[in-house]
Amino acid sequence: MRRVLLAAAFLFPVALTTPACKLASRNRVQSINRMNEAIKLYEKNNASGAEKALQEAIQLDPTHAAAHATLGQIYRKQGKLGDAEKAFQGAIDNAKEAPSADYWYQAGAVQSSQGHADGIAQTERVTKFNAAINSFQEAIKLNPNLYKAYYQSGILYEKLDQPEKADAAFRKAIEINPRFSMSFVALGNMYIDYGHSNVAMAVLDTGTKVNDKDAKMWNGLGRAYLALNQPKQAIDAFQKAKAIDPDMVDVLFGLGMAYSELRQRAEATENLNAFLQKAGQDVPEDRKKAAQDTVARMQDVI
Repeated sequence: MRRVLLAAAFLFPVALTTPACKLASRNRVQSINRMNEAIKLYEKNNASGAEKALQEAIQLDPTHAAAHATLGQIYRKQGKLGDAEKAFQGAIDNAKEAPSADYWYQAGAVQSSQGHADGIAQTERVTKFNAAINSFQEAIKLNPNLYKAYYQSGILYEKLDQPEKADAAFRKAIEINPRFSMSFVALGNMYIDYGHSNVAMAVLDTGTKVNDKDAKMWNGLGRAYLALNQPKQAIDAFQKAKAIDPDMVDVLFGLGMAYSELRQRAEATENLNAFLQKAGQDVPEDRKKAAQDTVARMQDVI
């Protein structure tokens, strides 16, 4: 019996913990504690304290990927996108033994936000968009069902004027999660913008059958009908959007223009005036002018 036990000991040797291993383990525990403290500080709206605690967590254990990622999330929420990108890259670099799709996705989201920033040069915008797409692709390799990575890639492909790739990405997102209606909306609006409103109508009509509570979906369908010179159907779709979101400026504009096509002056003027009152600086000036011109034309009609 003694010989059997000795043989077992040789087959399954006891791992000896070296001082270096003990130190690394102790540092990781301390790093986790500081990270948890940082999360509590941020929940109390103490962003600077949270940043400091996370920086200390990383100093205690530079290989603590979760601490890097948590710091990246806090930087991102504060709009510190350059710092956030570095932090997420730190998370990726230190999670090589257990790579995380979420770290890659978060890195891509930050790179995308950088590309969408105001005042950025076009060459840098394109660079950031391509970097984001690459990050999303890495995330998809690790998690093929990450539908939001496909959706975000579709948005960027459209920005890069690559509609075929955008179409494929949006459709993959829809395939994985049909309930995520933003994919339908983005795909439908892209087809309207590229002059294929008949395709957009089919996409968005399908989308409303999946989710009939999305104002943007109904608004997109209204846009498609209006572009196809079907103002009555457009009004029906816009009215459904308005019932969900009465203050949506795109809906008010669409309704006004659809009513104007039918020469329903009172309804056209009411909705276009409401649009002009609510339209902010983010609404293109040519759309505001179109609304003003249409209101004037409705008033001139006898």
